[in-house]
Amino acid sequence: MPAKDAAAATPAEDREEPRFHRPAEELVQRTARRVVKGGRASFHSQAAFRLAVIAALRREDPLASIGGPRLRRLLVGVPGVRLSVRYRERPGAAAPAECPVCQGTLVPIHNRTLTGEKVALGQRCTRCDYWTHGATRVPVRYSISAAGIDGRPARR
Repeated sequence: MPAKDAAAATPAEDREEPRFHRPAEELVQRTARRVVKGGRASFHSQAAFRLAVIAALRREDPLASIGGPRLRRLLVGVPGVRLSVRYRERPGAAAPAECPVCQGTLVPIHNRTLTGEKVALGQRCTRCDYWTHGATRVPVRYSISAAGIDGRPARR
């Protein structure tokens, strides 16, 4: 059996150190509430809020990072944080297969005609307030602000 060369690298030494770490859902939600309740009460873009949350997360874990879509998914339904969305209508766009805000499932919105037939008017998300109809609504701007426990804007 050949002798091991002392200078040869072992598999553990070849591995790179991780460049980022995915924080737990509860930690992200808690940090988001703390950021919104802190000095700045509202953020007019998802990017600005994401940077503030990452800065707060990195105080505890220097490698913590989170992307915009995951942050949005985790913010839906968090008490104390209000996620507001502005939309544009795209008449020729195809209807989405899942919610573009939170990746939730879309269910049809039905109505009855005068003759009693059931007609699908559009779709709505089961997790957030997103809905669409004949002209597909596409989210263009996310803003995050403090909210009361019941979802109304917080009083200062």
